[in-house]
Amino acid sequence: MRFRLARISWIGAAAILVVAALVAIAAVIRGDFSETDGRILVTLAALLYTGGAALAGLALVDRGRAWALGWTVAAAAPVSLALVVWAVWTFVGDGGGNEEANKLAWSSVLALLSGLIATTGLLLARRRALIRLGGVAGMLAAVAAALSIAAVWSENPSDTFAKTLGVFWILAALCYFLVPVLQRFTTAGVEEHAVRVLAQLDGVEVVASRARLEGVAIEPPGPGERLFLRRRT
Repeated sequence: MRFRLARISWIGAAAILVVAALVAIAAVIRGDFSETDGRILVTLAALLYTGGAALAGLALVDRGRAWALGWTVAAAAPVSLALVVWAVWTFVGDGGGNEEANKLAWSSVLALLSGLIATTGLLLARRRALIRLGGVAGMLAAVAAALSIAAVWSENPSDTFAKTLGVFWILAALCYFLVPVLQRFTTAGVEEHAVRVLAQLDGVEVVASRARLEGVAIEPPGPGERLFLRRRT
């Protein structure tokens, strides 16, 4: 069921990209990029962004890791989409009468970004130390997003505030991108024929290896599934 949902989500993402391309092509052919075209494209981009965040949250729940964070991000995604769509389609060309909607939309985008960094950072990590690093990236992103939201709602943030904000975003990005880099580094030196014992019961071992071994090959578990070794009763 979840595998089917993931396929539908990818099909939806492809459909959004196709519609966005058609809108852009129509604007090029007309020789005029109208305000409505811009609103449609921004709405489609928001749909991709929030949809990706929702899927990341659900994937984290499916993984059984930090399920509270996963559900929070998945629930916040449609709220953020609604706020962005409200701001986009009530936008006034002269900039009047829409300041509150813009601030709410940007606040939701920034808050969701911190959740997206936290969820994907945890999803990318496999080793315990890297899971902690992904969590640190999420916490730094949360602080950076909170400071950014404060800047959005303040009139004139100071230079010191802006520098502090930049430092937190840089640190969050550093920790986030270190997760996949170190993940690859830790597996780069593993021998191709190395064997890792996952479980053992009554002389029978479940092992993992990149090379072909003698024995019965086990199909990889599906999304959300785990392998168990048990004695038949």
